[in-house]
This record gives sequence, C-alpha cells and structure tokens, in this order.
Amino acid sequence: MLIEPLLAVVLAQLAGRVPGIFFGLPLLALASLIFAATHHEDPAAIGYAAVHWMVWLGGMLGAVLAVVLLLGWFA
Repeated sequence: MLIEPLLAVVLAQLAGRVPGIFFGLPLLALASLIFAATHHEDPAAIGYAAVHWMVWLGGMLGAVLAVVLLLGWFA
C-alpha cells in the first residue's frame, strides 16, 4: 500500500524536526494512564479513560507543536 511508505517518510521528517517526539509519546501515554488510574478503580474504566485523556493531551500538545512548527517555518 502507498500509505505505509508515506507514513514512514512523514514520521522520519517529524523526528528530524522534533527530536524529542519519540521520547514524549511514552510520557504522554504514562501520564494518561496514571491520571486515569487515580480517578477510576475498574480496569475497563481505567483503559477507556486513559485513551480519552491521551487523545485530549495529544490533541492539545499536537496543536501547540503545529503552531510552533508553523511559526518556525514562516519566520
């Protein structure tokens, strides 16, 4: 498929521009899991809440990253 090589190229370009992104992704997952586990006791609820918080945190941090990259690109 065409998507797999394209995804590899995009990830390589992103890793070149943002060197700490692959260090930050596990931290994002861990922070989401810890936050979810402090608010729920049921393992299924923890898993659902962890995904929910990962999407929220990833979305906010991704938006900030996009703004910073665009500012750096146009500056």
